[in-house]
Amino acid sequence: MRFNSYQILLLILLISADFNHVRIGSAEDKPTVKAEESADEIDPSLKVKLSSPRETLKTFFGAFKPGGDPKNAALTLNLSEIPINVRSTVGIHDAFQLKEVIDRMVYVQYYQVPDDSESKTPFRLSQITTKLTGADEDDAALIEIAPDKDGYWRFTDDTVKVIGDLYQRWKNRPTVEGTIRAKAPTWTPFWFRQLFPQRLTNQHFLLADYQWICLFALIVIGFFLDRLTRFTFSRLARGWLRFFDKDNETTIQSKIFRPMGLLAQGYVWYEGTKLLGLPDFALSLLLVALQIFTVIAAIWTCFLLIDVGRHYLFRKARKTPSKFDDLLVQLLSKSLKVFVVCVGVLTAAQAFGLPIAGLLGGMGIGGAAIALASKDTFSNIFGSFTVLADRPFEVGDWVITNHVEGTVEAVGFRSTRIRTFYNSLITLPNSLLTTTSVDNMGARRYRRINTLLGVQYNTTPEQIDAFCEGIRELIRRHPYTRKDYYHVYFNQFSDSSLNILLYCFLECPDWAIELRERHRLFNDILRLAQKLRVEFAFPTRTLHLFNHSNDPLPEESALPDPAQSGQRIGAEIAGPLQGVQDRPGPVSFSGPSNF
Repeated sequence: MRFNSYQILLLILLISADFNHVRIGSAEDKPTVKAEESADEIDPSLKVKLSSPRETLKTFFGAFKPGGDPKNAALTLNLSEIPINVRSTVGIHDAFQLKEVIDRMVYVQYYQVPDDSESKTPFRLSQITTKLTGADEDDAALIEIAPDKDGYWRFTDDTVKVIGDLYQRWKNRPTVEGTIRAKAPTWTPFWFRQLFPQRLTNQHFLLADYQWICLFALIVIGFFLDRLTRFTFSRLARGWLRFFDKDNETTIQSKIFRPMGLLAQGYVWYEGTKLLGLPDFALSLLLVALQIFTVIAAIWTCFLLIDVGRHYLFRKARKTPSKFDDLLVQLLSKSLKVFVVCVGVLTAAQAFGLPIAGLLGGMGIGGAAIALASKDTFSNIFGSFTVLADRPFEVGDWVITNHVEGTVEAVGFRSTRIRTFYNSLITLPNSLLTTTSVDNMGARRYRRINTLLGVQYNTTPEQIDAFCEGIRELIRRHPYTRKDYYHVYFNQFSDSSLNILLYCFLECPDWAIELRERHRLFNDILRLAQKLRVEFAFPTRTLHLFNHSNDPLPEESALPDPAQSGQRIGAEIAGPLQGVQDRPGPVSFSGPSNF
């Protein structure tokens, strides 16, 4: 799979795409976070209240009660300093760790927590912790709730930064009497950590022992899944070809399914890494790298599937008489690839927290400016769709348009390439095809022959009749001539010949066959003329030389009444006088004679 420069540029825009992030909306009267505005897919009927320290703590602890949603607890943390691509993972993990720390510090009674939404004074947990002294009280002071820039009361970013350290210091202490132990939801970092014994949760070299073990296991699983995916798809493809197309069985190799294997591998690594509960800096670094890996593998896989579909449709298109189906398949595959990249760009924009509505509005204004600057490009693109819809020609047709004559070689998004008869390649913008006439010579069912056969003036009328009827018989017997419409008649008195009109059609698919059949017909006409002793004329002039002194005197005319004599002779040749009822019927085209 090869990427051109435009595809590489678009892929770079996708490298940090994230599909789960927390985004807080704005409120008018009372600061609330609408769950439907969050990328965590919280129940739309809930409204997480963050209007005061008391409401924030109620929201925080309520999320861990039976029937609560831990995602709501993550919304009570100020994650502005956490990279967007890891906020959803870090939020839930840190919320559980903070819950474990608070449960070991104090039993929170809400009446002790201020409920003043207009206050700007931060609230520290040490204000209600009266039994702690020394370092423990200092730890409680680190847990602080304050309004953020949008007016929401959250655990501050400084608190979020020290949650990991606090948890390491307090995790082995007993919980305060009366607290409700939170049960971590399945497939969360905190739940995953609880699967391992306590001795494996100790840190060595920046990570806990179980995290190092799981990282190694995750790498092995990813490589194994890569091989398994490629092997499975190659076997399925070979079985499919063995059933439908035995000739192509040897062309299927597992390496062509490499992007699918990489996609499965990257997805397992990405999701598995979020379960390990790594520190923020390590999680951010690994997820960014895995996102680059996964997004490229996803785009590559989509391109592979599009190419597979394109090859399949090409095989179907080759069985149809129209060659435009081949062009349609090519344009469809290119459009799908562009669509895949565009979807990736929009996904990346949403992952970075960019407002899609504003982005689309800005794109609309910018697109209008770009459209005005590149109207020719857009007109060419619309011209290509017009060509596909109207089908004025097929690939391989001989066309004449806009002072260009040649054979259509390819139709693209912007232009149509025409190979001229002197073998040059002309690129014709598609916009011209919507405003100019196209003479499709290749769409002709019949190729016309319209010529004059000049015979000498000494040819007798009987010879002319026999010669014309003989040509008609040749037309009736040639395999490529049209049998239901042709004309062969004595048509014109020329300066040096008697001209016989030959007007007929050849039913042939291309110019080469036309030339060959024209050659055969004309050769047979020459043989017919030789048999009938009909001589073809060529431009001649007869020069009469005479001497005035020796010329005899003109004699009297042998026809005393020339007009009457001409009428009598014409009547003898034409026969009896005929009326309208004696007119011959329409010209009929009979079949060949039986000789």
